[in-house]
Amino acid sequence: MSQVTIKRCPDCQTIRDHTPSVVDAIKGLGMHPRVEDGVAGEFAVLVDGVPVIQRNGDTLPTPGEIEAAVENAAATPTT
Repeated sequence: MSQVTIKRCPDCQTIRDHTPSVVDAIKGLGMHPRVEDGVAGEFAVLVDGVPVIQRNGDTLPTPGEIEAAVENAAATPTT
């Protein structure tokens, strides 16, 4: 099973508030994401250490966008 990691800014309240819905979306795929503090302003989702989706400027990806990115990355075989 793929390892999903959410790296997020530990100080930004908007990002902290967004994280639980992202965790729930990923758990809906049968995965158990790990949440790690990142650098200021950071929000990124990694699958097996590879970034699959991240914050774009002031816009955070939706839980649905994150779910699709994680599902796609987890289904892609690694070589």
